[in-house]
Parts: sequence; structure tokens; C-alpha cells
Amino acid sequence: MYSGVSLDQAPPEDIPVRFFLSAPVFGILAGLLILFAGQDLFVSNWSVETIALTHLFTLGWLAMIMMGSFYQMVPVLVGGTVPLIGASRVVHAGFTLGVSLIVPGIYLLNETLIATASALLLISLLFFVVQISIALFKVKGDRPTVVAMRISIAAFLVTVLLGTYFSGGHASLWDLPDNRIGMTASHLVLGLFGWVGSLIMGVGFHVIPMFYMTPEFDKKKAYIILCLYGISLIALPAALLFESGTMFTLIAGAPGAFSLIAFSFMLFSLVGKRKRKISDTTLSAWKAALALLPLSLLAFIFIPIVEHEVVLFVFGILFILGFGLTVTTGMLYKILPFLIWFHRFSLLIGKVKVPLMRDISSDKLAARQLHVFHASLVILLAGIVGEVGIVIRFGGLAFACSSFMLLLNLLKMVGMKAPELPSTL
Repeated sequence: MYSGVSLDQAPPEDIPVRFFLSAPVFGILAGLLILFAGQDLFVSNWSVETIALTHLFTLGWLAMIMMGSFYQMVPVLVGGTVPLIGASRVVHAGFTLGVSLIVPGIYLLNETLIATASALLLISLLFFVVQISIALFKVKGDRPTVVAMRISIAAFLVTVLLGTYFSGGHASLWDLPDNRIGMTASHLVLGLFGWVGSLIMGVGFHVIPMFYMTPEFDKKKAYIILCLYGISLIALPAALLFESGTMFTLIAGAPGAFSLIAFSFMLFSLVGKRKRKISDTTLSAWKAALALLPLSLLAFIFIPIVEHEVVLFVFGILFILGFGLTVTTGMLYKILPFLIWFHRFSLLIGKVKVPLMRDISSDKLAARQLHVFHASLVILLAGIVGEVGIVIRFGGLAFACSSFMLLLNLLKMVGMKAPELPSTL
């Protein structure tokens, strides 16, 4: 089941865990912000309230889980040695504090908070990028997962630099350019499609066959998908920066859209061929995410055509929550039980009775949490499209509840203690 992994190189247990536990806390805050602000968050994508909410999702949740995943997967999945791994705890502290300050800083347009948060985020994220890049570029890049991770970390670096540039402008450290719309759109494309999309692809290439006992993802097809995806990750930001018009923008994004749809279709096909036909909640999460991905791309295509704020918000909800948060939540229910079992119980096999991985994470509790999460997604979409404030607020409350349920589920796993070895006379 775990062929192709280097378990002896796994980082200390607490490093990825601290990132994983932080994400649902920011999810709770995001849900409460929606409950508090309601429809005001979905009037204009330029409003400070909307930008603050977006960064709660993208930095507080997605980046938090993906950073923890990088620290875990680069040594274990690709065999890379992350330098100064103990310093990752400081990275987590600086990043968490930075996110905690940047959101109220943006919301209140407080220049001091924005400047302080930007410095913390830049330092912690650059250190993270250097750590992961050294590890990734020292291993052989002969696997699609490695290539996808390299694309992801490169896109993340540019996203961080653009974000710092915007933050500095809002903190009055320098003037922002006239082409702010194009730069913001490039920041969004590289962050969501480059950073998030590439990593999920890389994980899907390796983890789906490993965890669910499916046939291997065809390596040649994976490289074609990544090649087409890389073309769009270069061409689409360029088209947006140079304001090349709707037609050229759609052409630039077409290879990437095709590759994402092909990726979804192929993973669905692999899942249908798995050796064990038993389904669990994590597999259902992958299926839901892959089904929502084409819908999010359809909304993305219509953004420059319709030119209505609602279409952009629908895309954001479908891609960030429907695709990104669904995949990352589902994988938490796979990765964290494995971490707990490997670090606390694997060496006790044959000495005392140890739990199975399915005993560490309750599938029933996971399913309940994801049902509430997907209900919040549907409610939010209905409220945004119908422009009904009370429905949006209810969706925010449901999302906060689902995030709280996830936090409790994760804490229950982390709280499991290893049994004591019987004393020998």
C-alpha cells in the first residue's frame, strides 16, 4: 500500500500537525466573518471585507494545510531532505501570526497591521520556499509528482511576491501601478491554479493509487497534463498583465482548463478500477471535488464574458471551497491518521495491541462534518446568486460549524495516546 514512500525520512510528528490543526481555526473565523458581514462580502471583489475573507480561506486554510503537506510529503513521497526542518516550527509561528494580523489589517485598512503582517508573511514564506525548493530540486525530477510540486512552489513564490507588493502599496510604502486589475488577476491565477491546482495534481498522481489501491496514473499522460497546465500558467498571467482582451485570455487559459478536466476524468476512471470497491468519506470528498472542478472552470471562463461580480464569487466558492477545501479536508482524514499511527503505534506492533488506521479516524464523524461543509457550500451559493443576505449569513454559520467539527475530529485523533509497554521482570 505504501510502496514508493520513504517513511524513515518522515519529519517530526508535530511539524505537519501544527499546520493541520491551525487551518480549521481560520475556517471558523471565516464562517463567523460571513455570519457577521453577510451580503456586504459579496458586492464587490475590490472591497476590503471581501479581500480579508479571501485571505482567510487562501492563507489561513489552503496555504496552512498545503505547507504542512509539503513538509510531510517532500521527504516521504519524493525522498527529498528538507533542510533545517526544526525551523519549520518558527515558520508556522511567523506565518500564523502574519495571517492573524493581515486579515484585520486589510479589513480595517490599518497600515501598521498590514506592514507588520506583510513582513512576517514574507520572511516566513520565503524561508519555507527556500527549504522546499532545496529539497525538491535535489531529487530526480523523473516523476510527475515531483514536477507538479516544483511548478506549485514556483507559482507560490511569485504569488507571495505579488501579494507583498500589494500589501506594501496598501501600507503606503510605495505606489501601486495603474495596471492593478491585471496584477491582481495574475496573483489570483498563480495562487489558485499555480500553487493550489498544481499541488493537488501532484498529490492526486501519487496518493490516489497509493491510498485507494487503483492502477497507477499513466506517466506519459500526466506529463502531457502538466505541460499543457504549465503553458497556461505562463500565458494566462501574461495575457492579464498586458490586457490582451477577452479572446486572447480565453485562448491562453484553454490548455490549462483542458488539462484540469482531463485530470479529473482520469482520476474518476482510476477510482472506478480500484481493487477494493469499499468507499470511505475521503474518497467521497475526492469525487465531490473532482465533480465541482469543471463547474468552477465554467464559471471562470464566463468571468470576462459576463462581467458580473456574481460570476467571480461563484467561481471563488466553487474552486476555493468546492475543490480546494474539499480535497484538503478529505486528505486530512487520510494523512493525519497515518501520521498518528506511524509515529505512535507502528513500532509497537507485535508487542502490544495497536489500533488500525480506521480506528484513529471515525469515518462516521468525518462524513457528518463533510455533509455540514457541503451544505454550507450550497447555502452560500444560493445566497450569493439570489443576493439574499440572511441566506449568506446562514451559510457562514454552517461553514463555521463544519470547521469547528473538523477541529474537534482532528484534536480527537491527535489526543490518542500510545499504549505503555508491559514491564518485564
